[in-house]
Amino acid sequence: MTAPETRIAVTLYTLRDHCKTPEDLDKTLRRVKDIGYEAVQVSGVPGSNIKKIKQLLDKYNIYCCASHENLDNLKNNLSEIVRKLKILNCSFTALGHPGNNYWSTEGVKTLPGVLETIGKQLKEEGIIFGYHNHAAEFEKFTGKTFLQEIYDNVPGNILSAELDTYWVQHGGGNPAQWINRLKERIHILHFKDYTVCDDKPVFCEVGEGNLDWENILTAAENSTARWYVVEQDNPFKDRDIFKSIEISFDNMKKTGIK
Repeated sequence: MTAPETRIAVTLYTLRDHCKTPEDLDKTLRRVKDIGYEAVQVSGVPGSNIKKIKQLLDKYNIYCCASHENLDNLKNNLSEIVRKLKILNCSFTALGHPGNNYWSTEGVKTLPGVLETIGKQLKEEGIIFGYHNHAAEFEKFTGKTFLQEIYDNVPGNILSAELDTYWVQHGGGNPAQWINRLKERIHILHFKDYTVCDDKPVFCEVGEGNLDWENILTAAENSTARWYVVEQDNPFKDRDIFKSIEISFDNMKKTGIK
């Protein structure tokens, strides 16, 4: 199937507790489609039977806009990742997290080269390679944040940005400013909101927290971002996670996002 016109998607990582078996995934995709989503990021789903996942996506006419992979697989099993993405008819994958071995001055020097090598190999297969940030990338081992070092040292046509609004904020950054900074190399944005409960930062639905969505959305519209992917790592208080992704979807539609 071809990509729908909408920019709104949801990552299945948010619904990972409801995607553990093919039967679970079937029910979950039905509920996702009933909410109004037409695209998903396939992350957090057991991937041993990728053809079954594609069959279920096709059953509900849901497009796979992206996936996440771990660094070991990207380095050692790239051909299998390419095969999987081609079955899913998906042209984008991102490194979800590089692991804990790179958080050092030496790691800042090493990781960009690793990412460039992977990105070049995926580009030859017609696949866009992205990097998904958390808060740790805002630590400074040099005069710049780790995240800026990554993007300064890997060409934009090799490594795309998959910025996460919550984690940028949690790391002390400004999401809108970072979108503007990387506006010509963003393919996907992870949209999740940030609020405080009991004096601690927590995840919440898009539009329900404290992020500056007016400026985030303006920056997003002026960027190369193709997809705005709803992600909520954990439920807000005791709210049902399907209700959460429905609230995020409805709030995004209210802003005029198609």
